[in-house]
Amino acid sequence: MHDTYILHIASWYPHEESPYEGDFVDRHIRCISTQVCGIVYFGKAVNKPIVKMQISNYENCKVYKRLFQRAGSLSNYSKYHVLANQDINTIIKDHGIPLAIHCHAGFPGLSLSSALAKNYRIPLIFTEHSTIYQQKKLSIKEKLIFWHLNKYISKADVVCPVSSAHSESISAKCFVKKIDVIPNVVTNPFFETLLKKSPSPSKLLHISSLDDDQKNITDLLKGFNILKNKRPEVSLTLVGNSNITLVKRLIKRHKIDLLDIKIIGPLEHTAIPKLMTEHDLFLLWSRYESFSLVIAESWASGLPVLCNESGGITAENNEALGHLSKNYTPEGLADDIDRTLNRYDEFDITEIRAYAQKRYSEVSIAQKFGDLYNSLSIL
Repeated sequence: MHDTYILHIASWYPHEESPYEGDFVDRHIRCISTQVCGIVYFGKAVNKPIVKMQISNYENCKVYKRLFQRAGSLSNYSKYHVLANQDINTIIKDHGIPLAIHCHAGFPGLSLSSALAKNYRIPLIFTEHSTIYQQKKLSIKEKLIFWHLNKYISKADVVCPVSSAHSESISAKCFVKKIDVIPNVVTNPFFETLLKKSPSPSKLLHISSLDDDQKNITDLLKGFNILKNKRPEVSLTLVGNSNITLVKRLIKRHKIDLLDIKIIGPLEHTAIPKLMTEHDLFLLWSRYESFSLVIAESWASGLPVLCNESGGITAENNEALGHLSKNYTPEGLADDIDRTLNRYDEFDITEIRAYAQKRYSEVSIAQKFGDLYNSLSIL
C-alpha cells in the first residue's frame, strides 16, 4: 500500500553540526504537515559524516537526513545529487509517488526537485528564503548558485517568496510562472508570553547572525554610542549564534563604549520569547533581508520594532508597530530611537501581537499552504 504525501526537498534543515540551519524551513514543513502528510529529504556535506541515513518521525511527517563527508564545493554538489537520487528512489519505492514536490530554499535542491517533478509529472512548489536576489555584489560561488537558481526557478509551478519585497526581487531577476507570497512562521511560544510594557523604556535588543556585511552591526553600534549622549540610561543586548568575536573586534576598532552593551550567544531559540519580554524596543539596521523572522517574533511578543527599509517585512513597519527609519546613518538611528522611546506610551502591545497573530501564526501559515495546495488540485 502506497502513501499519500508531499515530498519536501529541504536545501536547508537543522542538523547536528548546525542545529539552527533552516529552522524556518522545518517550521514551514510542520505547518504543511497539518494539512497533508509529508516526507522530508535533506542532504548535506558536513565535517563529521554519519554513514547511515538518519530517519526520524514527528506527527504526520517522516524525515530522512543524509550527512556525507565535506569536500570541495563542486564535489559536494555532485555527491549530493548522486546520493539524493539513490535515496529518493528508495523512498518512492517504499512510499509511492508523492502528490507533489515542494522544494524549500533553492540551492542545492531545486535542480533535483525540478527533475523529480518532471519525471513523475507532478506539481513543483518552490519556497525561497535566500537573500541572493537582493545582494548587489556576488562572489564567484554566489554567481554560480544564482545561475543554478535562475535556470531552474522557471520550472516551478508556483514560487513562494516569504515577503512582498522578496517577491519583487525574485521577479526582477528571474522568470517565474506564478508567485504566491507565504511568510515565515512564528511559533506559538512567542504568542504565549505575558505582555509587558515598561513605564521607563530603555532596554534595546538586537538578534541576528551578527554578520556585519548584511546586518550592518558597525552602524548599529555607532548609533547606540551616539544615543548614549542623549540617553545615558539606555542599554543594548546583542544576541547571535555566530560572529561574536567579530562584533567584539568592531567594538574595539571603532572605540565604542562597552558600558551597557551585553553580548549573548549562542542562545537556544526557546529562550528568545522570554528575552523579548525583558526588553522595550527591537532594533534592526540591515542592508538587505528576505524576510527577517525576528521582526515578526518581536511583534508576536508585543515588542515594538525600529528598523530601516531593507527588504523582507521591514516595509510593513509603521508608527503603530514601531518606526521605519528613512535616515540610514548612525546619527539618524540615534535620533529615531530617541523619538520612538519618547512616544513609547502610544504603543498598544496587545494590538502589535494581534497584527502578528493574523499574519504569521502557525494556523495562519498552515491555511495559506492549504489554499495553495488546493489551487493546484493537490488536496
